[in-house]
Amino acid sequence: MAPLLRAEILDFRDRYPDADSIQLTANGSAEGMEQLVNGEVSMSLLLRDLTDPEAEAAMKRDGLQAFPIAWDAVAVIVNPASPIEQISKTELGSIYAGHITAWAPLGWKAGGDLIALTSGPRLGIYGYIGQTLLNDRPYASTIYAPPSEEEVVEVVATRRNAIACVSRPVAEAAGAKVKLLRVSQALGLPYVALDRETLLTKRYPLLRAISIATPAQPAETAGDFVNFVSGIDGQQIVARHGYAPATVPIRIVRTAEEAQ
Repeated sequence: MAPLLRAEILDFRDRYPDADSIQLTANGSAEGMEQLVNGEVSMSLLLRDLTDPEAEAAMKRDGLQAFPIAWDAVAVIVNPASPIEQISKTELGSIYAGHITAWAPLGWKAGGDLIALTSGPRLGIYGYIGQTLLNDRPYASTIYAPPSEEEVVEVVATRRNAIACVSRPVAEAAGAKVKLLRVSQALGLPYVALDRETLLTKRYPLLRAISIATPAQPAETAGDFVNFVSGIDGQQIVARHGYAPATVPIRIVRTAEEAQ
């Protein structure tokens, strides 16, 4: 998310030259929320829903607000040598819960045991999977959780029987090293490929809201920044960086050639 935020901050500074400076620090959702609740930062980017402990901690202080600014997708990746092309959210939940531990139930009889990965617990993708696919149930003890999503990609790229969920930009940066699966909302429903159109139209099943969290009474600059990012100019920057705007409508226009 850092490139998007840098672009937003630069444009915000041009329009609000008298506002306080905004410094960007890259870390995970968990660390960012801890710093926000403890009053160490004025804003924190949230790539998942609030956890109950975070909400309780915030309420013990002065509370907080979360402002959706964009939507992004979570990609399901496998090794390019895998014959698997699609998977349902139901099956993904069973994998991360430890109920599916081999490839045979997913249609690859010769696949053997599967290796399932996620990122480390401090990152937003870890919390997203727990909330969206596991319904806040615990991960299986067999799930591997390297510290970074880039390390997850490297394991999938080198292990034929690996599968993982990673952020869309990370999957796109990996290129041909991994293969993206089509995903369905549940068994028996249509499978949807992850691309720009299915993200913008929100048809892809694994979407997550990206929000800016602030105290209930944000600092003036923080409030101005949230208003800017949520406005037309800020949402145009969101779209230019490949995310789906959260506060303005999207209209997709096809050329005659594309329509054919």
